[in-house]
Amino acid sequence: MITAKIHGFADALDYYRQCSAMPRLSDITKPTLIIHAKDDPFMDHHSIPPQEQLPANVEYQLTEQGGHVGFVSGTLRKPEMWLERRIPDWLNRWLEVPV
Repeated sequence: MITAKIHGFADALDYYRQCSAMPRLSDITKPTLIIHAKDDPFMDHHSIPPQEQLPANVEYQLTEQGGHVGFVSGTLRKPEMWLERRIPDWLNRWLEVPV
């Protein structure tokens, strides 16, 4: 609601209609990794794209936990930011790494 109002949208629904990437996912032509957590407080089950509507070059990973861009595992004393490892691992498949 706050984001919608301060940026000139009529309401939250108007904001989501105009800014959602969902209608554009089928237009992605480059290799793309999308990671989404089921416990994201800002995204509900309606935010999960139907797999059959995604192009073959889009790898969609739905995790049980991750929150809203947190993707932390481990313990309170020793948290692990696994997203910081996952993205470079995925990118290495597409980048030429000198031997």
